[in-house]
Amino acid sequence: MKHLLLSSRALVTDAIKQAFLALCRQSDNQRDQIVIIVNAVDEGKRHPQVLKLQQTIQDMGFQNVTLFDVDVDDFQTLVTAKAIVISGGYEFKLVDHLKRSGMLLQLRALINQGKPVYGISAGAIVLGPDLDLFATLYLEDNFLPANHVPAIQAMDVYICPHYDRLCAADATLANQISDWEHQQHVQVTRLNDEQGLAIHGDLVRLVL
Repeated sequence: MKHLLLSSRALVTDAIKQAFLALCRQSDNQRDQIVIIVNAVDEGKRHPQVLKLQQTIQDMGFQNVTLFDVDVDDFQTLVTAKAIVISGGYEFKLVDHLKRSGMLLQLRALINQGKPVYGISAGAIVLGPDLDLFATLYLEDNFLPANHVPAIQAMDVYICPHYDRLCAADATLANQISDWEHQQHVQVTRLNDEQGLAIHGDLVRLVL
């Protein structure tokens, strides 16, 4: 059974923190190691928000919180982790690193085997089928050679994180997303900055 948690921002509310703790309890691994994949940003393990996330998880009682670079670190670290966190940043950069390192398919297999995974912002987006919505909305961000960019495909849910903030910045965004849904015959789950989505098998729950 798949165990996923998605949110726009990292552990920003008590409800999301409780959902994260519940996610970790889905693992039968007795080790308390939490691994954070950092490849959505250029600075990787040195990025201030990544370091802040590491500290936040440590403050929740997980003292063994490891920052993980898919380009250089050992995949076995993900295999033995209690849970995996995919931090935010740039979804195209993240998918590119996962593909070039060979870990995209390996990560998908781990999720299918029941490894709990928490995706934040870009980390939530890449758990879905593809990045095609964002290739349409933000064409300039897609440095990859195609408009169709398959992602981890751990779920069939399309996510738009930061929906409230993005719509406030661009009055056309809501209509752009609706048009894309109509053209592609899919539904996009819109998550505001303080919302999350918990997925356990076939059960999908909005976290408020």
